[in-house]
Amino acid sequence: MGLITFSGGINSALRVQRWGTTLWHVFQRDQFFYHFTSGDGQNIVHEKLDFTKKAGFQMTEGLIMPFVGDGVINDEILEDSEEAPDFFNMTWTISQLRNAGRYAGEETQQMTETDLPTEIRNGLGDWMKNKKDIAVFDQLAGSPTKIYYVNDRAGTSTIVAGDLCTLQQFVRAKTYATSTAYPKIPPIKVAKVGEKTIYRYVGLMHDHVAYDLAMNDPVYQQTVRDAGVRGVDNPMFSGALIDYMGTLLHAHDNCPTFATWGSGANVAGAESYLLGRQAVIVGIGGYKIRDKNGYLRYIEKRFDYENQFGVAVGIIKGEARAVYNSKDFSVVAIRSSRTNIS
Repeated sequence: MGLITFSGGINSALRVQRWGTTLWHVFQRDQFFYHFTSGDGQNIVHEKLDFTKKAGFQMTEGLIMPFVGDGVINDEILEDSEEAPDFFNMTWTISQLRNAGRYAGEETQQMTETDLPTEIRNGLGDWMKNKKDIAVFDQLAGSPTKIYYVNDRAGTSTIVAGDLCTLQQFVRAKTYATSTAYPKIPPIKVAKVGEKTIYRYVGLMHDHVAYDLAMNDPVYQQTVRDAGVRGVDNPMFSGALIDYMGTLLHAHDNCPTFATWGSGANVAGAESYLLGRQAVIVGIGGYKIRDKNGYLRYIEKRFDYENQFGVAVGIIKGEARAVYNSKDFSVVAIRSSRTNIS
């Protein structure tokens, strides 16, 4: 008896094959610093738009130190005893960053049900967001001036595998920020409850470090158990890991990790941060867009007698960690070993 099949032989050419019309996308985490950016200097990232309206490529910022003298009392003569506080400065520059995507032509679009213009637009939007976020992380990682090592190691070459980060390290960094640092590191205003303003520092670590806290630090474990009502207002459910002694702890995989620390260059390490206000400056330059000032350029263009389609995005920007008098203004780094999750 003969049965009709399409699994082989001459009939196999008639088998129907289909392809998904929507592409899968690689998961990319949200911009971390998007919610920690403001133009008034009250957050971790101070976004400055000076060059969106004026020409220039480099800005010099100034810092005035506090008045610390004793002054005079009673009818003592003040004239010729005036105090002159120190002034320090730093500079940041901007430059252009662009990217684009273009498909070969209408024949290429005809070959696929994928909407290539939409994929190009969305892909470039994600690229720009990620580049802006990574640039801030890169500034934090660029030779911080104040560094704490777990167990007070002398440097990365003496770190051992057991030097994992604990909550104690963030408490130490926060205590330094509020008491020992000169000038003191300003915290971030996170909320206003009635007449009371709530201030916090941000502790930022790699996910591997967060794993070590959860698995190995009994203080962290107890703090999580005591975190209170598990709701949207609990910091564990609103982006932060925990809110501990004035520091909101966050984790993100853009924090730097290392694989060659220790005397044998074989210890996995990580750098975490305590961050305050104005830790990083992001300067934005301007484009003339339809005779108006703007700072993100987006262009769609047809090529080759409108056979090809392309999209370009561009921004003129620059980032700089705030450093005055050779000291980080609002960053404390913490270096530790880490569990290498592979």
